[in-house]
Amino acid sequence: MPVVTPAPLIEQSAAAVPLFGGGDLDSPPWLAQMATDAASSADWKIAEDEVDLLREAADDMDAQDQQFGGNRLWRPTRAHLLWVHHMIDRGIYDDRLGEQLHALAGKFTTSLGWFSYDAGLQAKARQYFSEALNAAMLTGDDVLASRTLSNMARQAVDLDKGREAIRFARLAQTHAGLWRAPTRVTALLAIREAQGHARVGDAFNCESAIKRAWKEWERGSGDRDPDWTTFLNQAELVCLEGMCRLDLGQTARAQQLLAKSEKLQDVAHSRNRGMCLGRLATAAIGAGDIDHSVDAAREAIALIRTAGMSSARAVQQLKIVHDGLAPQHRARGVGDLLEEIRAVVA
Repeated sequence: MPVVTPAPLIEQSAAAVPLFGGGDLDSPPWLAQMATDAASSADWKIAEDEVDLLREAADDMDAQDQQFGGNRLWRPTRAHLLWVHHMIDRGIYDDRLGEQLHALAGKFTTSLGWFSYDAGLQAKARQYFSEALNAAMLTGDDVLASRTLSNMARQAVDLDKGREAIRFARLAQTHAGLWRAPTRVTALLAIREAQGHARVGDAFNCESAIKRAWKEWERGSGDRDPDWTTFLNQAELVCLEGMCRLDLGQTARAQQLLAKSEKLQDVAHSRNRGMCLGRLATAAIGAGDIDHSVDAAREAIALIRTAGMSSARAVQQLKIVHDGLAPQHRARGVGDLLEEIRAVVA
């Protein structure tokens, strides 16, 4: 299967950290002991059910991220990834199981990048995304490449690197074509491209990409949809469009869309709902609707305090709300809200 050469990666603001490096990336004691025990056996045959259990663990972690956020997930995910690499390096297995192990390592690595990104560990996230993309290129895994480049596009927008986000999203679309990706994937990649255009202020191309995203999404879901696209329901796509409108300065339209998204959000998925509320509060400030901004921010704070949301991105959005509302500190309810936000982000 052909492999597309990747665009230049995001420049590294910190030295690359090797997966098995020192410092806070040392193996946890339980893993070190298991590795020692495994190494003591000259005939460590990897069983298929071991790989199945690890794959289920990877799926569970992705589901927890969608519900609560990645702050508490990157450490256990890293430990699982270390173990998978140890299985690859020291275990005995046939070619078919070896392919599954390498695919599982790629899945853990790109998830680890996403969890690190959500936890605000941007340099680590870039490193893990780069490792996942390199693995995808070496193995010709276009599904992994599509997913990882989508993640990289999202991070690039948050790092205010809109042009890189566009390149990553378009390259992801090229890889998606190589495995004839289903419409949920093509919808996601189109809205990722739209977010890049919005960040650089290109309204024309942003509108075109948004239309493509909705056209693909409205074609419906299917059995081939990968698990990493299940979050892209109507509420989330409305939210992502609202974020585009906000970046384009279309604050009234953004507020309308984000308010609609918040009403559609599944209450069980506190991270996505919290992100939507934070963006809604920001849009409302831009539209001069201070009361609704205060209400949305208070709901986002409640998710952090009572619903188990654990996302540095959501907290960072509250900081943006705080700074936007600070000039309005004498307005009704604003002063108390600013104190609440400071207590949460401290």
